[in-house]
Amino acid sequence: MKSRWSIYLTERFPIIPNALIAAGITLSATRIAGNPNPGLIPLVISFLGGMVFLAQIRFMDEYKDFEKDKVAHPERPLPRGLFTPAEFARFIKLFNLAMIGVSVVAALAVSMSSGFFFLLGALYLHLMFKEFYLRDWLNARPLLYAFSHQWIIIPMIAFVLECFTPGAVKHPDFLPFAGLMLFSFFGFEVGRKLDPGAHPVLNTYLHRYGREKTAFLLLILLGLALKSGEALGVFVVLGPLYLIILVLLSILWWAPHRFKWIEGFVTLFLLLAIWGMPIVRGLQ
Repeated sequence: MKSRWSIYLTERFPIIPNALIAAGITLSATRIAGNPNPGLIPLVISFLGGMVFLAQIRFMDEYKDFEKDKVAHPERPLPRGLFTPAEFARFIKLFNLAMIGVSVVAALAVSMSSGFFFLLGALYLHLMFKEFYLRDWLNARPLLYAFSHQWIIIPMIAFVLECFTPGAVKHPDFLPFAGLMLFSFFGFEVGRKLDPGAHPVLNTYLHRYGREKTAFLLLILLGLALKSGEALGVFVVLGPLYLIILVLLSILWWAPHRFKWIEGFVTLFLLLAIWGMPIVRGLQ
């Protein structure tokens, strides 16, 4: 019989996909930092920091979405009683300490700047969890709410870069890389919520803004990611995907029940944005 943790990890935090995200960002950062052979310690700290960060985001989302999930997703581990909200509150506190621990280790083992940026990311993540103490105001403004939560990408990207070369945030490729990650993740956030049958309590972009505005928003976000990626040499892998997604968005009108096609290619866009530099530069 599976333990409740193995069930949770399988359903809500699959290790391999999250490891692919952390590893891809780490390897991309080594290229930008100009340090393709940084040694084991910076690689481990960068990867471990990414995994702790991703796990904490998942715990926080599960806790914050508990009331919604009881209505819209009662099959998920927390609503169905696999864990209690009180347990998740403890997990979040534990991972707050873990993030502080990673920042200290990074500062001592690789660079002070890497530890600073990871600690800054931990602080911003805490403010996100508290919804910047403006919950009702932000909930009435979904786009602003979403954008305020996407900014967490910036200090985390800075942390990874600084693991490999102190001062790497001053590199000309820092802003394009940060933009590529920011807009790709934001586009994924929009593109994974296109189910026309989603429960109204979820208040998805599709339900709130309609097909036209949601499709336009997704194209703008992925377009900004594409433009950012152009400076990094990944246009060749992302450009064709963007065109495919552009065509697939017509599904929202003629076959909305097939929204999973869009979701799949938006997910692929994100993965190739993360892994694009190691792939392209590895082929050169």
